[in-house]
Amino acid sequence: MKGRRNRLVFGIAIGLLSVVVLLFVLVLVVPDRMLKSNYIRSQIGGDPESGILDYDSASSKWPGTIHVKNLRFRDRDPKAEWAWELSEADLTYSVVDLLQRRFHVTRATGRGLIFHARNRLTRAEATAAVLRRIPPIAGFPDPPLLYPPAPKPPPTGKLWDILVENLEVDSVREIWIDGYRYVGDARLTGGFFLRPKERAEVFPATLRTRTGMIRSGNQVLADDLTAKLEARFPSWDVQQLRGNRVLRIVSGKAELSAQLSTAELLDRLLGEPPGTKLEKGSGRMNVRATVESGVAQGDIDYASRDLALRFLDVAMRGRFDGRMRLSGVRIENWGDGRLDAGHVRLAGATVVDRKGRSHPWWGRMDFARGEFRPKSEALFTTTAAVHARNAVPLLQVVRVNPPAWTQKLLDLDDALEARASIRIGRALVEVRRLSAHTGKLQIDGEYRAKGRSTNGTFLLDAGLLSVGAGISEGTPSVRIFGPRKWFRERTGWDPPKN
Repeated sequence: MKGRRNRLVFGIAIGLLSVVVLLFVLVLVVPDRMLKSNYIRSQIGGDPESGILDYDSASSKWPGTIHVKNLRFRDRDPKAEWAWELSEADLTYSVVDLLQRRFHVTRATGRGLIFHARNRLTRAEATAAVLRRIPPIAGFPDPPLLYPPAPKPPPTGKLWDILVENLEVDSVREIWIDGYRYVGDARLTGGFFLRPKERAEVFPATLRTRTGMIRSGNQVLADDLTAKLEARFPSWDVQQLRGNRVLRIVSGKAELSAQLSTAELLDRLLGEPPGTKLEKGSGRMNVRATVESGVAQGDIDYASRDLALRFLDVAMRGRFDGRMRLSGVRIENWGDGRLDAGHVRLAGATVVDRKGRSHPWWGRMDFARGEFRPKSEALFTTTAAVHARNAVPLLQVVRVNPPAWTQKLLDLDDALEARASIRIGRALVEVRRLSAHTGKLQIDGEYRAKGRSTNGTFLLDAGLLSVGAGISEGTPSVRIFGPRKWFRERTGWDPPKN
């Protein structure tokens, strides 16, 4: 009896051991077989509208681990397309979660990340110049045109959830978003959750660059780039927040410093206003910003030891520095922002007049609280106060040779104090209610340049004597008789008498 019981126990033990061995073999062998087949690819994606996962090779030498080479993923929605590629990755995942159709990566390390993203365009937006600057995405057609969204199919329950925790990627080589391309060496940490075409979440993530540059097309806009970017996206419905709309929920902060070998990037940010261009000279730009629920605020400063520029068609060169403090900027569409404060300053400078003569000069312009609207005609709308060595640049803006008595007054090296309302933006410079004083002379006026059209009205008043100066579609003129009445008729306001 006792021997029979022992044989039964022994048989049960052998049976359980056989099951354990079989399960161990299955756990050890089956994942490797699945990885080397197309099963994983077909389960995570297979439809171009549902995301495509692919890789060159993958293997599992121990349960719950994967080594993969050239891992690729791409996806899109009606507003945007994106793709990424990793040269190598090592993953540790939960075997148990596979039973719930969840690929749960508890730790992931990778090397050699390339990320591309681009907005889909209307046919009018898809110009040759734009298409040369945006990233290619293999498997999606070029150009990336907008199409009406396809009807959302009901959930099938067949797609897998993807949960990645403790992600560490070394050697981030390229991040290319629309027309701007980062190339260098960076490190990325974070994690994410994805239920294809339903929900997504980005856990707190950090991107820290070691070296790098920013390019647009064939042009280097910035190099010697150091940056630290932190961001998180709470869980969202990917059908509701498509394309840039997802930026409504992002929070984080950014610190960035870059050497600008040319001022091309700043000119682009300013909207390339007419007659105003930062022409030659290198400098350093620093950005510090925070974002909360898609609304950004921060400081931007730039300094150059030797910068050649044109302001309202006046050539200047000297030591330059400037700073802007911005807030309330909705980064989804770069709108609804405020200019809280700012200044630009030129020191140790020279100004070249219309006859090619150089004049020593310095000046500072301070900006009061105003509007910041990157997507509108006027990037900045504010009030500016100017303190400068003299009125030589202002006389060049007037673009006339006034009578001898004003020439003598302006030859005096008296400091200039001025104030005006200004709007600067895409192909636009507008100066309204200018009121300037230098020595015994008062200068009031208005100026507007839009595209190739330039118009201005100025009154130079020395008390008993005054003269009007006008610009009509770029053609200058002088008004000696009745200049105050003439000024009022052209501007709609009457400046105070000197």
